[in-house]
Amino acid sequence: MTMENVLVDLANFAYLPVGVGNSLFCVEENWKQSKGQGDDYSYEERTPDGDAVTKYHVWYPISPYSPFGTSARWKKFNPHGEIIASGKKS
Repeated sequence: MTMENVLVDLANFAYLPVGVGNSLFCVEENWKQSKGQGDDYSYEERTPDGDAVTKYHVWYPISPYSPFGTSARWKKFNPHGEIIASGKKS
């Protein structure tokens, strides 16, 4: 599902390396209801002038085994679509 420039609270995404002074906008979200798959989201990092400088893909894989834990995983892309950073938040 595509979203239209929804500004997100950076306090909820402290694990992402967003540049000082920049903002994060959710531009796409997808929900999955199958075992072992979770939700995934696409974000754009924008300067105070509104220029998109990087994109993030964040997803939440869900363990199919009890206690069904989840953790955020992410990748950061440059404007050319190349991965420039990645990580995991527990």
